[in-house]
Amino acid sequence: MRVTVVIPTYNRAVELMRALTALQEQSEPVRVCVVDNSSSDDTGAHVSAQHPRWQGRLEYILQKPQGPASARNNGLARTETPFVLFHDSDVELPPAWVERALRHMEADPQLAAVGGYILYAFDRSRVNAYGGDLGRFGLAWDVDEGAALPEAGVAARRIWINCSAMLARTDAVRDCGGFDASFFYAHEDSDLGWRLNAHGHKVAVFPDLAAIHHVDPDPGHAHADIVFHYTKNRLRSVLQNASALNVAWMAPVAIAYTLADAALRAPRAPKLRALRWVLATLGETIARRRAVQRSRVVSDAAIFALGEGRWFPPVRLAGRRRRSVDGSSRPNNAAHTADDRV
Repeated sequence: MRVTVVIPTYNRAVELMRALTALQEQSEPVRVCVVDNSSSDDTGAHVSAQHPRWQGRLEYILQKPQGPASARNNGLARTETPFVLFHDSDVELPPAWVERALRHMEADPQLAAVGGYILYAFDRSRVNAYGGDLGRFGLAWDVDEGAALPEAGVAARRIWINCSAMLARTDAVRDCGGFDASFFYAHEDSDLGWRLNAHGHKVAVFPDLAAIHHVDPDPGHAHADIVFHYTKNRLRSVLQNASALNVAWMAPVAIAYTLADAALRAPRAPKLRALRWVLATLGETIARRRAVQRSRVVSDAAIFALGEGRWFPPVRLAGRRRRSVDGSSRPNNAAHTADDRV
C-alpha cells in the first residue's frame, strides 16, 4: 500500500458506502480509515458489513463529535503509508484517480499536495472547486465555484486545496502540524494549505483529477454555530500563519472587518462570540504561531501571488453554508438546520 485514505464522516451512511465502492474500484489499491464523529445513524454497521471485501484494509474509528479536522488528524496518526488521501464521505472518485494523482507526485518531488476538479453530482459540467484562494482577511473560497467545466483545463499552483479530495505526502502534512483540531468546521483546509506553502511545499491542481461531489444545489442558510466556526477559524488562521511583516496589520484589519461585519449583518452574536474565543485562546495561538514561523521559508507575498489577488470572494456567501449554484433544475431535498460535521 502506498496510500491511506482518511474519511471523516457524520450521519452519511449511504454516501459513505458509495465512496467506499468507488475506492474499492481504484486501479491503485488503497487502505481506508473511516473516522466517525459519533454518527447517530447506522454508519458503523454499514462499515462492518464492508470489512470482508477489504481484507484487512478498512479501519473504522469512532470518536467524540469533534469535527472533520480532528477526524483527519486521527486518521493521519494511524497512517503508515507515504501518501495520505483526505476524502470526504460525500465524494466519489473515478477508478484511476489515485493512480493519476500518484503520477503527478512522482513527477515532482516538491509537490506536497494535489487535487483537481471537484464537480457537482447534480450537474457534472459545473465546477464546485478547482483548488482554493485566500484573501488578506483570511477569507477563503473555492476557485471557479459554479463555473462551467472547461474543455481543456490547465494545471495550476494553488494556496490550498479543498479536502473533499486531496492527496498529500504524509510527512509534509505532519511536518506542518497537521490540521488545527480546534477548527471544528471550515477553514481547516485553507489553513493547512497556507502552512504547506509557507514551509516551502508546492500545492497544485490538475485537470485529470476530477471527483464528484454529492451535494445539494441549495445549501441552505448557515446555522449560528457554523458562523461562529467560520469566524473564529478565519481569525486564528491569520494570527498563526501571517508572516512577521504582515501580522501586525493583517490581524487588526481582520478583527476590524469582523466587528464591521457583525454590526452590519446578522447573525451578530456568533461573530462576537468568535472574537471572545480568539482572545481566550490567544496564548495557544501564539504558541502555534511560533512553530509555524520557525519553519517558514516562503513569504506571504509569494503565497498570495498564487491566487487572483482578491481580498474578498468573487461572490459573497450571503448567510449560506456555501454558495448556491444558479441554473440547476434539481430541487433542494435537504433540511439544513445545523452543522453536518462532514
